[in-house]
Amino acid sequence: MTAADIAAPSAGSRKIKRLAIGIVLFLIVYCGAWFVAANQIETRLAHFLTEKKASGASAECDDMNVRGFPFRIGLFCNSVRLDDIKRGASASFGALRSAAQVYRPGHAIIELDGPAEIRFSPGMTVSADWELMHASVQAALSGLDRTSLTYDKLAGTAMLPAFEDDAAPGDTHKIIFNAGHGEAHFRQNGPDLDAALSVDQFDLKLDAGTSLLPPVNASADMTFAERGILMQRGGWKPDALRGSKGEMRNLTLDLGNDMVTTASGPFSVNDQGLISGEFSVTMKNIEGWRQNLVKVFTDKDGTVMVNNIANMLTALADGKNEATVKLNVRDGIAFLAFFPIGELPQL
Repeated sequence: MTAADIAAPSAGSRKIKRLAIGIVLFLIVYCGAWFVAANQIETRLAHFLTEKKASGASAECDDMNVRGFPFRIGLFCNSVRLDDIKRGASASFGALRSAAQVYRPGHAIIELDGPAEIRFSPGMTVSADWELMHASVQAALSGLDRTSLTYDKLAGTAMLPAFEDDAAPGDTHKIIFNAGHGEAHFRQNGPDLDAALSVDQFDLKLDAGTSLLPPVNASADMTFAERGILMQRGGWKPDALRGSKGEMRNLTLDLGNDMVTTASGPFSVNDQGLISGEFSVTMKNIEGWRQNLVKVFTDKDGTVMVNNIANMLTALADGKNEATVKLNVRDGIAFLAFFPIGELPQL
């Protein structure tokens, strides 16, 4: 055996040892970096939440901690509470769980448990619970690039102040709502903001009575021009959509039994949050809509309005049970031909 034969295994052994040492050092550095990052998340988030209290808006994350080692990192809370003193609003939720892969920290998955209790001043309270509420967030350095929210088996009640002329102080209406499934998706599309919303089997009851309408499947697909900035940090505000323009690509309301209404068209929102636009509206089974809506608008004026609209649509469709018309909206008031037929809520 020559000296070269003896030296060869020795050189190979040294390479293996160096590789092993390199792997150990990498694992030590990786573990240290993970725990440093986890500590920074907890420390900075706690500091951020403390700072927010000075501005009248606060958030609490009970028993906050960061978990997921070694391949994930995420924030966990036993309960979540939000307060906005300026707007007289507060909200509380159950446990929160989040997770992101360490190699892709900008893409986080979030789950939120119920029950939820949301209060608005004066005198409005919403209570809700669900089987699953799941969100996906994709973030860039400037803010969110896209976000999605889905939920299953949502059920809740809303207590609203009574505004009727004969209502006594403190009188309320109880609204009971349920939904089988719902989704909300938002994304930046260049300078614009795309939004897609849907809800399946939505049911609404007033004061624990019968359902106002058959279970509704509804969806909306729209774009707000020059509002992609809303996805950036601090962009979302109560009046963020005022002064904007957009396109409603499709709005669908489906009550079953071929009672389907669709709408599409351009719109704008003025500085007071009032909507204007021109929409192409198609309504199928006009008579079915009439029979259901007169059960909702039970007062004399409401019933007359529903019947007049149904008669106009039938006349425009030459007696058929399906019509496509132009619906003009001016400063929140919807017009069919020259006749006002309803008022849209402010944004």
